[in-house]
Amino acid sequence: MFKLIVWLSLSLLCIASHAQVSYRLQNTALAAKINGEGIYRFSLDNMQQLNHENTPLSRPELLSQMLKQRVLAAEARRQYTTSELHPASRIAFARDVAIEDRLASSLRALYGKELEQAVKALPGGTLKALFQEENTLSAEQYQAVFGSAQTMSLEYTLKPEQINQAKQITLLRYQLAGSGSLSLYDIYRRQNVQGRIELHTKNQDYLNQQIQIAFANLFTLHWATQKFGQDAINDYRRSLKDQEDAEALMKIYGIGDHHDGSDYLTQLAKTVSPAEIRSYYQSHKNEFKRIAKVKARHIRVNDEALAKKIISQIKSGEDFAALAKRYSIASNAKEGGDLGWIIHQGSLSWLAQLALSQTELSQAFRSPVGPDEKATWEIIKVEQRVEDYQPADSESVRYAATAEIAHQKATQQFNALLKKHWQSANIEVSPSIGALSQGLK
Repeated sequence: MFKLIVWLSLSLLCIASHAQVSYRLQNTALAAKINGEGIYRFSLDNMQQLNHENTPLSRPELLSQMLKQRVLAAEARRQYTTSELHPASRIAFARDVAIEDRLASSLRALYGKELEQAVKALPGGTLKALFQEENTLSAEQYQAVFGSAQTMSLEYTLKPEQINQAKQITLLRYQLAGSGSLSLYDIYRRQNVQGRIELHTKNQDYLNQQIQIAFANLFTLHWATQKFGQDAINDYRRSLKDQEDAEALMKIYGIGDHHDGSDYLTQLAKTVSPAEIRSYYQSHKNEFKRIAKVKARHIRVNDEALAKKIISQIKSGEDFAALAKRYSIASNAKEGGDLGWIIHQGSLSWLAQLALSQTELSQAFRSPVGPDEKATWEIIKVEQRVEDYQPADSESVRYAATAEIAHQKATQQFNALLKKHWQSANIEVSPSIGALSQGLK
C-alpha cells in the first residue's frame, strides 16, 4: 500500500508578506506557475486525493502548500547536495529508487481500477503478455556476481567488477513502448539491505518476485504517461521530490519533529548565552515545575498476586494504613507504612523516586532486583504533594532552555529564508482554483 509522507509542519510558521500573485493563467493543464515553472492540475488533483483523509485542505490551501514546498525545495537544492539532504544509508533504498517506487505506488493507489482494466485487456489478462524473454540465473552467474552463499558479509555490497557482471546479465526482455530489458543490476540497485541479503543468499523466489515488481512499476508509469502525458508525470514526480526535499531542509534546521537530531540546532545551541537562559526561565517558569516533596505510605509484599489483591481492597475503600499493618513486610509496617515527607533533593532511593513520580495510589511495582534474586512488590499511596520550580541554575533548566531557544532561533531563521523567497516569487494561478492562502497556515 502507498504510504503517504506526512505534510510539512508549515503551520509552525507565520508569514504575513505576500507573493506576487495573479489569477490570469490560461493554460488549462496547469494549476499555477511559480517563477515560470508550472505545477500541473494533475499533480494537485493527485495530492488532494492522497491527502484528503489525513489533511483535508481546500484546493487553494493545498496549492499554496505545494508552491511553498517548491520554493523551499529549490532553496534546499541550492544550499545542499542530494547526499546532504538525504544522507546515504547502507540499509535504506537509493533515493531515486524510493522516489520512483513512491510515484508508481501512488499512481496505483489513485488509478488502481483503471490499471487493472488495462492489464485485463492484454492477451491472457496478465503482464506476462509483454514479456519477450525471461532468464533464470545459473549457479555460475550467481557465483560470479554474489560469490559463495556461505560467505558472511557485514555490508552485502557489490564490488565494481561484480557490478559489471550484474549489468551483463539480462533477466527480462519486454515490449513496452519499444523493447526494453531488466538486468540483474537493475534489480539489485532497487533493494534495501534486506533485499540485498536475499539476493546474496541466492533466493531465486525473491529475485523472481522483484522482477515482477520492477516490471509492474514500469508498466504503471508507461500507462500513466500514455494517459496523462509525460509532462504531467514529470511534474508529479517533481512535486513528490519537492515535498521530500523541503521536508529535508526543515529537518536540517531542526524544525518539525522537535526530537530529530540536527547539527544546525547543535551549533545554534552553542551560541545561547546565560542571559538568554535566565530570560527564558523567567518567561516560561511553569515549564520547570516539579514535585518538591510528597508525604506517602507504602506496603511491601513478597507476592504480586497479593499486591494486586491489596490494591483492590484499597480501591474498595479499606484503609491503607490498616492494610499496611496487616500485610506489609517492611520495617515501618507498624506505623502503617508511613514514609513521612520525601524531599526532591540529593541522591534518592528507588522507593523515594517512585513515590515522587506517583499522583495518588500506585500500581504494584516489582523491586529492581536481578532475575535470580527474590523480588518484592511495592504499593505506594501519596497523601500530599508540594510543587516548586527547578532551580534556575540547574543543569536540567540549562539543557531544556538552551534546546528551546535554539529551536526558536532556527524557526525564525527558516521563516526569514522562506519569507525572502516567497515575497519575491512571481505566481500565476488558474482563476478556477480560487484565491491562494497567503499566510502559512
